[in-house]
Amino acid sequence: MSTDVGNAPIEIDLNVGTEHVDAAITVMHSAFAEYSARGEASGAMFETPRSLRNEMRDGTRLAIARTDGEAVAMVKYQTASDGTLYFGRLAILPTARGRGLASTLVQALRGAAREMGLRGLSCRVRAAETRNIAIYEHLGLTVVGHEDRRSLTGAVLPVVLMRDA
Repeated sequence: MSTDVGNAPIEIDLNVGTEHVDAAITVMHSAFAEYSARGEASGAMFETPRSLRNEMRDGTRLAIARTDGEAVAMVKYQTASDGTLYFGRLAILPTARGRGLASTLVQALRGAAREMGLRGLSCRVRAAETRNIAIYEHLGLTVVGHEDRRSLTGAVLPVVLMRDA
């Protein structure tokens, strides 16, 4: 799938193979480093190419957005038991933000969910990340629940569960 976001064409590959995990981890770590800078380490920083390959062997899929051949955004996703397509770790390089990449990836995932006969999308977001929650609400997801989740850091964090409205 190819689309223009801003002035640069963006290539979205919704089902990349394990040979792309290094690029995905690089984007993920770059995007989630801001949490560490605020003193709130993200479990994303504990993910490695090996752990991502293992997840992919267990059914997690990986999507990557590229511009000029460079990975600028990524997201992990899988079919959830509630009949939705669950996505997580949506990450955009800080230098590529503000160009509609989150919207482009979410819309591509929503299309994939429809093609798979699923009820739409779902995700979890740290409750403290009100900006991210607002972005997802703008993209058509609604907060449907609250829970505590243990991060890969070991911390227990309040999160919101979001689903397509």
